[in-house]
Amino acid sequence: MESNEPKYYQIGHLANLLDLSTRTIRYYEEIGLLNSVKRVEGGKRIYTDKDFQRLKFISRLKHLGLTLSEMVELEDIYQIHRTNKKVLPRLLELLDGHAVKIDERISSLIKLKADILNYQDKIRQKLNMDEDS
Repeated sequence: MESNEPKYYQIGHLANLLDLSTRTIRYYEEIGLLNSVKRVEGGKRIYTDKDFQRLKFISRLKHLGLTLSEMVELEDIYQIHRTNKKVLPRLLELLDGHAVKIDERISSLIKLKADILNYQDKIRQKLNMDEDS
């Protein structure tokens, strides 16, 4: 039978589970991305499953290309309205912007690849001309 009691994590264990450094977790707390952290006697931090899920979400947003300032913006919106109904449309806007930037980058890389292939052809032609001389 599973216990319904909340699970608590120490920072080192949480960092290992999420493949983050303890410094990164503390930094997220400092900038307001993780603001529900509890402290026990002696000031030692303890983290809950809610903190664990929050850090997973932050990691996901980071993977999707959001900056920390964009994440703080989303957190600020949530703190004002206390609902995701205001946060999610803004998140979609941010993700749309990142998708456009990715498309632009892909286009730029395709052009760069074509330039590389053309230059390689010119080098090969020069090498063949030099061999024929």
